[in-house]
Amino acid sequence: MENESGALDLQCRKRIYEHIVNNPGVHFRELQRSLGMPVGSLEYHLRYMEKRELISARNDAGYSRYFSRNKFDPEAKSIIAFMRQPIPRGILLFLLREKKSSHGGILVNFKISAATLSYHLKRMCSLGVLRVEKVGRESFFEICQPDKVEEIVIIYRRSFFSGIVEDFALSWLKEK
Repeated sequence: MENESGALDLQCRKRIYEHIVNNPGVHFRELQRSLGMPVGSLEYHLRYMEKRELISARNDAGYSRYFSRNKFDPEAKSIIAFMRQPIPRGILLFLLREKKSSHGGILVNFKISAATLSYHLKRMCSLGVLRVEKVGRESFFEICQPDKVEEIVIIYRRSFFSGIVEDFALSWLKEK
């Protein structure tokens, strides 16, 4: 097996790898647009780095998301994948502030349908990012590992390209 430095001797491959390290969970098209690389070349270099175990790919609802190898556990990869999507990111940031909320309590803070919110909540629960607690006829949602979500938000806030994430991170850092 080729060592990491040998696998990254090509400048274009090194650029891809560094982009993935700085933007964990980046999906293929986002990576392609950011680097301005032809699709075929990018696919080739990504496969090359996967075979040499420098990166790992994860399928996330039709997107291939890339991570540096052995840096993130499955829960962190799920959190990062959700933070890269506007609606789940908003839900996670809302629940970081509120700690726990009902479906209706979350819904009034977003301009989405109840069915769309239910879809995202169900996906986040199924991957262990959120948990649901039934109280009577109402369901309350909360983040399973809020400290882990906060850490990811703080460390990778610039890679999420969101002013909301940056604002949250700055206010959180001021409180600590």
